[in-house]
Amino acid sequence: MRKGNGIATTETWRHAAETDRQSRAEQLTLPSGATILAARPDALEWVMSGRIPQGLLAVALEDPHSTRGGGDRELTREEILDLAAFAARLVEASVVDPPIGDGPDEISLDEIPIRDRAFIFEWACRALDTMPAEEAAGSELHAAKEELSSASLEGLRQK
Repeated sequence: MRKGNGIATTETWRHAAETDRQSRAEQLTLPSGATILAARPDALEWVMSGRIPQGLLAVALEDPHSTRGGGDRELTREEILDLAAFAARLVEASVVDPPIGDGPDEISLDEIPIRDRAFIFEWACRALDTMPAEEAAGSELHAAKEELSSASLEGLRQK
């Protein structure tokens, strides 16, 4: 609290968010054999904060059975780059310990084996894919059935 006025400080808020994240963390064994602590993202938070690129959200929300939609259209180069950036942010946000970053006791995202990154990404995407309907009400995200996974991303490689 700041100067007894009853208003939370930024540090108080950060501490509350970190405490919540730590309480949701679970052990995750990766393909490399490493074990980490990870917390699944809150899907509604990611949608409402705009952390899911709008182009990708639009593609995910397309009805593949609709005559209006693009169906199995190929992603543009920009959408692929957006997806790559989103995947990196999702992995970074999901890993609680060891922390990802550039500090002395942190590991760089690039130092994590690609199979481990893909595994964490898929694990985190399941949280985004299984958002309860009451949370998704009005967002249409619950209509998206296609899960983002490394298997579905294989076809996205640049030619």
